Amino acid sequence: MAVYDYIVVGAGSAGCAVAGRLAAESTSRVLLVEAGGSDRRLEVRAPLANVRLFGTALDWCYESEPEAACGDRRMPLHAGRVLGGTSAMNMMVWVKGSHLDYDDWQLPGWSWTDVAPVFARIEQGPMRIGRNPCPDELSGRFVAAARAAGVCADDDVSGPELDGAAIAPVNIHRGRRWSTPRGYLRRRPNLTVLTRAEVGRVIIRKGRAVGIEYRRQGRGSRVQQAFAGHVVVSAGAYRTPHLLQLSGIGPADHLRSVGINPVIDNPLVGQGLTDHPHAWAIWSLAPGYVGLSDASHPKWLLQWVFGRSGKLANSGVEAVAHIRSTPELPACDFQLMTILADTTADPAADTLKPALSIGHSYWTPKSRGEVLTRSSDPATPPVIRMNLLSEREDVEALIRAVRRTREIMATEPIASALGPELLPGPGTDLESCIRQTAITTYHPACTVAMGTHPESPLDEHLRVRGVDNLRVADASALPRIPRANTNAAAIMIGERCADFLLA
Repeated sequence: MAVYDYIVVGAGSAGCAVAGRLAAESTSRVLLVEAGGSDRRLEVRAPLANVRLFGTALDWCYESEPEAACGDRRMPLHAGRVLGGTSAMNMMVWVKGSHLDYDDWQLPGWSWTDVAPVFARIEQGPMRIGRNPCPDELSGRFVAAARAAGVCADDDVSGPELDGAAIAPVNIHRGRRWSTPRGYLRRRPNLTVLTRAEVGRVIIRKGRAVGIEYRRQGRGSRVQQAFAGHVVVSAGAYRTPHLLQLSGIGPADHLRSVGINPVIDNPLVGQGLTDHPHAWAIWSLAPGYVGLSDASHPKWLLQWVFGRSGKLANSGVEAVAHIRSTPELPACDFQLMTILADTTADPAADTLKPALSIGHSYWTPKSRGEVLTRSSDPATPPVIRMNLLSEREDVEALIRAVRRTREIMATEPIASALGPELLPGPGTDLESCIRQTAITTYHPACTVAMGTHPESPLDEHLRVRGVDNLRVADASALPRIPRANTNAAAIMIGERCADFLLA
C-alpha cells in the first residue's frame, strides 16, 4: 500500500506548482498523478507546434453539448492530457488580469494586494516570462496601427493595468515553451510523479479524504489505490468537478440518478462554468506578405532544432491589443489576438493561403454553464454545457469588438498590408456570423468556486466544504473569471494552495 503525506491529482498549470513547492520546501512525501504521458515531444517544446496537439491523445478532446445560442453546434473544448496539462498546449500568452478582478471577489486573502506578490514570485522564480523572440513584421504593424487608432501605447499589458497594444508577453524562454513542469518539477527523493494514471475517485472515509483510486494505462483494468494525509485536486475546470462528483461530492439528486452514492450534497459543484467567448475576423494578405502560410517548410524546423529560432520559436499569438468596447468601462473587456494565418483552415495542410486572423476574446461574459457527470464510470466524459452567448450582452459586446477591429485594420501601417476581409466579410450580418462561428478561448473556470457563503464549494483556503483534508487548486476555484489568459491565474492558485498547506 502506497502512503504519502500529500497526493496532488493533475500535473497541469496549478498541480505542478502545488506538488513542486511542497516537495521543495518540506520533507513531506508527495505524489503527483497525471492521466497523460510525457511532455518530451516536439509539439510541446516548439511553441508554434502546439496546434498539432489538438484532437490527439494529448488532448482530453472534450466537446460541449449542442449550444442553442450558437447554431446548436457542439464545440471542441481542448484541454491538455499530458505532463503540464493545458500549460503544455496553450498559446503561452501571460496576462495576470486587472486589479479589479481580484478586488471585486471581496474574498479575504485574494485581493490584488494579496495576489500581486505571488505573481511576482512566479515571474521572478519558476516561470520564465518574456516576449515573442522574433515577431513577424506584420505583428509590429498591427501594434503600430492599434496605437495609431487610439489604443494605449503601453508595452506592459500583463496587468494590473491592461490597456495597450504590444508584442505579447509569453512564457517562452530561449525559443522553447516554458510550461509548469519545467518551472516546478525537479528530481527530488520526496517527489513521485506518476504519469498515465487516471484517477477515478477520491477515497473519503468518515468525512475525510484519505486517498485516491486510479488505473494505469497499459497495466490492465486493475484499480489501484494510494493514500495520503491530504489530497489536492488540480485536474482543471472540467475534470475537477467531474472527479468530485464521481467521489460523491455534488448535487445529490443528480448523483443518485447516475448511480453514485452522495457523500456531500452541494448543488454548486459543477455550476458556474465560465469561459471567454471568442470570435474571429480574418483578412487576406496583400502580395508579398506570407505570415505563417509557409510555417510547415522544413527550413523553419531546422532553424528551431539547431538554433531555437525562426517561426516555430514564437507563440501563434505574436501580438495583442487590450481594448474597451465602450469607453465608459472601468477596465478592458477584450483581448484582440493576432495569428498570421487563416484560423479556419486545417493547420495540418501542406499549403495555407496568406492571411491574418484577429481573435476577439471577451473577458467579462455573463453566460454561465455547467459540468455534470453522466455516469458512475470515470471513463465516460461528463456533460458540458457552455451556454455560450446565451446572454444577449455577450453577443452585443462581440459585435462592438469586431467593429473596433475593423477600424484598427483600416489604419496604417497595417491597412496597406491587407487584402479583402474574409470573415465576417463585407455586408455580412455580424450577429449571425458570430453565432455560427464563435468558440471559446479555452479558458474554462469557476466550476468549483471559492466563496465565503456556506454553500460555496470551497472556502477561501481552497478547502472543500464538508470534507476534511481535501482541497482544490486550479482555475475551477476562481470565483469569477478574470480579465486574463487564465494560465497565470491557475499557477497563482497553485502557489497559494502550497502556501496554505506549508503553513
